[in-house]
Amino acid sequence: MVLLRYTVAAVLALLVTLALFLGMHGLIKPGGDTPDASETRKIADIWQPKRTIEEQLKTPKPDKPEEPEVLPPSPPDIQVNVDAPSTAVSMALPSVAGLEIGLGGAFTRDSDYIPVYVPQPDYPPMALRKGLEGYAVVEVTITVTGSVRDIKLLEEFPADRGFGKYALRAAEKLKYKPRVIDGVAEEVPGVLYKFSFKIAR
Repeated sequence: MVLLRYTVAAVLALLVTLALFLGMHGLIKPGGDTPDASETRKIADIWQPKRTIEEQLKTPKPDKPEEPEVLPPSPPDIQVNVDAPSTAVSMALPSVAGLEIGLGGAFTRDSDYIPVYVPQPDYPPMALRKGLEGYAVVEVTITVTGSVRDIKLLEEFPADRGFGKYALRAAEKLKYKPRVIDGVAEEVPGVLYKFSFKIAR
């Protein structure tokens, strides 16, 4: 019984092996005519030069620097010239001819008005944008305390560009050492001041 089983298994294995062999032979059997030599495709030889390991290694690239932040353009330099009034006194040493010194005598000194603070006026924005320069002449009255009042605009050039307006604002802050005559401070009317507006180049 056991021998019969081995015999049947051997026959079946032989038949399966024969079938596989015939199938393989049928697949690899050359069929048709031999292909024409002109139809064969040629494979190009790829030639690469010998390279060292160091050449094949990629050199690391430096990091891209961060782009600097774009700053807004700086405004042009503004220069405002303040001209001294035509009636200003000389800063030379005072004369001592009018002094009286002695027992029981009075000590007095006469002095003219002297500017002690001249503000810098703001530049008119419209004129600054257009690159215009100009001037303005104002008239003030110097009080006994050194402040100013009765401020008037006498002239501005070019007109209606804001030079007169900003000159009037600055003139309100003018400060003087008041005029003193015989030891008494006096008001000085009709003092002229010219404010020049220039853009530094």
